[in-house]
Amino acid sequence: MSFASLYARLRTRLRLWALRGKSPEPQPVTLRQARVYVFPTGTGFAIFGTLLLMFIGAINYALSLGFGLTFFLGSVGVVHILHSWRTLTGLQISLLGGGETFAGTRAQWVVSLANHQETLRPAVRIGDTEGHAQLLADVLPRTTTQLTLSLPCPHRGWMQPGMCVIETRQPLGWIRAWSYIAPDAPLLVYPAPLGKLPLPAQTGASAEGVTGTAPGHDDFAGLRAYQPGDSLRHVAWKQLASGQGMYTKMFASGMGTGCTLDWFSLPNGMDTEARLSQLTQWVLESRTAGLRITLILPGGQIGPGHDPAHYQECLRQLALYGLEGLPHG
Repeated sequence: MSFASLYARLRTRLRLWALRGKSPEPQPVTLRQARVYVFPTGTGFAIFGTLLLMFIGAINYALSLGFGLTFFLGSVGVVHILHSWRTLTGLQISLLGGGETFAGTRAQWVVSLANHQETLRPAVRIGDTEGHAQLLADVLPRTTTQLTLSLPCPHRGWMQPGMCVIETRQPLGWIRAWSYIAPDAPLLVYPAPLGKLPLPAQTGASAEGVTGTAPGHDDFAGLRAYQPGDSLRHVAWKQLASGQGMYTKMFASGMGTGCTLDWFSLPNGMDTEARLSQLTQWVLESRTAGLRITLILPGGQIGPGHDPAHYQECLRQLALYGLEGLPHG
């Protein structure tokens, strides 16, 4: 076993021990006194080394002012330790995943930092242990501060934020106080919407004989926020050019139209992940067009339907196909 792998295993074990509990842990996570650790920074070691030299010089030359200055700066360092430790102690953290997330993009969690005390908690940083994200905020007394944590998600399925580190180096930067957390905040990652095949042939009225106005391609019915996978042909370029943001045009027609998204209709040479990506692309295109869809997968059929809950269920089934249904770390 190499030294690098041995060091990585030891570091992981130490972090799990520092959690003082199971991983992932129930929310909200409250930083108890025993979970907050302190250690000098590089600047702190330099300061303490300088104080040691000042103390030795004061002894050699019997300098009263040297003793006074050394002990004064040393006491500042001791107060710094207490101040940094108290900045994190009692802080309450919770994470909530939000929005649609697709493999190959970045997952986002809303981080809530709740301060139930009358003390200011300045320059609190939070991020993952690999340095992929570093958020900085001042948490005011009796308030809750919300931040957005963004982490890469290379695979579909349930994703946890994993172990995160929360720290502060206030007020002077001599001491680093930190704590590890591993909140139970699962987020479902959908397959990457990739594929060049066109949508299957659309039918006229739905099998159930739905009549009236249903989403389609004829009449403009409004705008909604742009989502990954939406066709660029339906982007509201006028609103985008005026700086209002990116929106997708919605259309309505007088007759419900639909199509069947069939796993077995895809080319035989496509592997499982490519099939899931193509079906995801079709689901998103169908949602943009407002089509009534039926999704056929090995082992079951979803639909037909065209409401938001139906589209979400289709994406969920694609994300969890062949995987365990429970969130994992």
